[in-house]
Amino acid sequence: MPRLIPLRRNHPLNPLLTRLCWQWLALGVLLSVAIPSARGYSTAIGWLWYWLIAAPLLAQCTLHRHTVRLWLRQRLSRRAVIPVAARKPLQARRIAVAARKHNGLKAA
Repeated sequence: MPRLIPLRRNHPLNPLLTRLCWQWLALGVLLSVAIPSARGYSTAIGWLWYWLIAAPLLAQCTLHRHTVRLWLRQRLSRRAVIPVAARKPLQARRIAVAARKHNGLKAA
């Protein structure tokens, strides 16, 4: 039976393209902050904020999608995992439930 080995190709990012996207994003943010009409709508190209801010941001996310995916996975997994020290053992939970029953704490 053939052994399947996943092909891991690490494509290096094009530094010129990455730099162009960062510059486009910085210029778009500066323009939209400095000139209020840059946040409006143009009949020729549509919503200007999209082309000045959202498009370069999406381009950066697309270029760095693997890094963004790993970063999001780490952030979400940290929130979902309960530390082992904070968990109560099953027997301790049973004792706590039994103590509430004997102390007269009843739900109405």
